[in-house]
Amino acid sequence: MGTSFRNNLFMLYRGDYTYIPEASKFSAQGLCVGNMKFAGFQVAYLIWGFMIITIILFIICFSMGVFILSLIFGYIDWLVNKVLQVWPGVLIGIALVIIQKILTRFVFLQGNAQHLLLDNRRFYFITTYFMFFYNIFLGIVSCFMRIIKSVAVGILLLARLDSSLMPRKFERFDPGFSAYIGYIQMEMAQTHPVVLVFIQLLYTLSRERKSIGVMTMSTNESDIILMSSESETLQVVIPMKKVVRNRSAQFNWLVIYTLLQNPSVRMYRKGFIQLKRKAEKEGLKIPISDKPITDFDLVKLQEEMERENKP
Repeated sequence: MGTSFRNNLFMLYRGDYTYIPEASKFSAQGLCVGNMKFAGFQVAYLIWGFMIITIILFIICFSMGVFILSLIFGYIDWLVNKVLQVWPGVLIGIALVIIQKILTRFVFLQGNAQHLLLDNRRFYFITTYFMFFYNIFLGIVSCFMRIIKSVAVGILLLARLDSSLMPRKFERFDPGFSAYIGYIQMEMAQTHPVVLVFIQLLYTLSRERKSIGVMTMSTNESDIILMSSESETLQVVIPMKKVVRNRSAQFNWLVIYTLLQNPSVRMYRKGFIQLKRKAEKEGLKIPISDKPITDFDLVKLQEEMERENKP
């Protein structure tokens, strides 16, 4: 679990979302709640996993014991009869699978099955047509094996929250995996090394600018001269050379320059993500592009959809 978490976290640092979905597919509230649930869910799932695996192992061991006792006391006639009834079908099924693999490797694919390029197309289509009937029975057995494998994998991975027991499109319905997603996404958001270094650089630069500003103000304050006489005191102020800077405008200019130099960053900005979610709620399809999207563009898309829906 620890190794898997570390590998997944490093993949998120690199921007690789092969195993962990993107944070933009979930709400920030859901991720935060999942982060809070993770520790408790992990303990509860470990308890359930231990109990279920213990029961399954007991049933398997008990069944093996009964089978061994049956062999010892000679109660195997029914088993021999069942094997004699079933073995022809099993043998034919295995032979069909082997034949299809051999034909695929040496007849249907070019380059000794190294490339997905068909050869002997007519023979391939004829074989597929005649194998259709036999593959129905193979599919029945395969479906049964699929159920057994799914149950076995589900039981073995029940205590692990880093692996979803559901397909990729239905991972949101797995509460344990959703809690893990919230935990690792929160960890990534708070400990991303690139973000931390970037913020540290900004903080250091801000402190340096503030210190320079304080030094400038202290220097300018010394330009105030008091001229006193017997009757009155005259205060003469020498104009200070201040450079008025609009920090907000300067920051916006730097943001624009960064976006112009890195267009792909636009898709990860907060405004783009919010507009994308808004469009998805309204049923609008936005093409994936690095161009900025505004509310005006959403209105245009909405109008186009209404025109298409009109009879």
